[in-house]
Amino acid sequence: MQNATIKNTALAAVLATGTMFTTVAQAASIEGNVGLTTDYIWRGMTQSDGESSFSGGIDITTDSGFYAGTWVGDVRDTAGAGASYELDVYAGYAGEAGSIAYDVGYIQYMYPDVDADQDFGEVYVGLGTGPVSITYYYEVDNDNGAVDSGDNEYLSVDFSTDLTDDWGLSLHYGEYEREGSDDQVDMSVTLSKGDFSFSVVETDDIAGPDNDDTRAVVSYGMSF
Repeated sequence: MQNATIKNTALAAVLATGTMFTTVAQAASIEGNVGLTTDYIWRGMTQSDGESSFSGGIDITTDSGFYAGTWVGDVRDTAGAGASYELDVYAGYAGEAGSIAYDVGYIQYMYPDVDADQDFGEVYVGLGTGPVSITYYYEVDNDNGAVDSGDNEYLSVDFSTDLTDDWGLSLHYGEYEREGSDDQVDMSVTLSKGDFSFSVVETDDIAGPDNDDTRAVVSYGMSF
């Protein structure tokens, strides 16, 4: 369910379970992306039952800083509803004010092949400077009538840097507050080279046989 700009760099959200900032686009453009990961993890929780997941998306950015996109990825048995895929749509505005990068937007998470009320939407606000970024997500709508606006919130802190011309390192820390569940913390370390990434993910204070272990994830993604 992962650019800060959430998924306009869609695979990065799957790999690092973190967020990535977009700077102001230099020209209006359309870009596609595809990816494959050994485990689709979102906020520390597997969305593919610990199995591989294929994803793809399309992003549109403008020279004014506005962007919009869509992303689809394999999932398995989301919330027990039997969903086989997730479809996200999002839009926002990203720019810079001096040395501060900012990103404000909305993302809708949907599971079209199930009848259960699993769809929900969030607004997000992100700020970053240099290699550090902080993003806050606030759930504003949920098709599940038992969940009210504002019941679920997520805060992500991320650090990303180049180790060499070919290698990069990303660190992620997130806190998820959910209605009716214990708060949970997820952390990850991601080492990347070219289109490949290797992540180690740790999640605390969450129930479930596939969501309480340290996991290693290998992923590949490309844009075109």
